[in-house]
Amino acid sequence: MNRSSKAALVGATAIVSVLALAGCAAGTGAAAAPTPTVTVTSTVTATPAPASASPDDPMDALTAWTACVVLAQEVYVSQAPNAKMAPYNPKTPPTKNADGTWRAIVGFPLDPPPEGAASVVVICDIGGTKGAPTLVHWSTKDI
Repeated sequence: MNRSSKAALVGATAIVSVLALAGCAAGTGAAAAPTPTVTVTSTVTATPAPASASPDDPMDALTAWTACVVLAQEVYVSQAPNAKMAPYNPKTPPTKNADGTWRAIVGFPLDPPPEGAASVVVICDIGGTKGAPTLVHWSTKDI
């Protein structure tokens, strides 16, 4: 074999080797390493359904306040239709009286406030159950 034939044979062999190795590097050859698979597992904890209230359940603070709101709408807002009720404030909830009833106060800020008063409140003492609240006593007061 002459020198140029040997050079051509070495060059061709080198090209074939490079192409073969390139195929292996790309993962297309039989000896390609497997690609790792990542699996993510999560656990979901279901939130239990809220307990449903029964009409026979005892009165609670929020139900007493809501019943007082209904009364306040009738006795005050019907006379002052532009009155704006203050929302329920969990920092000052209704209080439980010694006899088991609840004292709830619903406020109506006066805008603009007249001299000597900043708001009108409806004060309710409410007992009974959630399904049958009982109004024990109520009053209105300028404060």
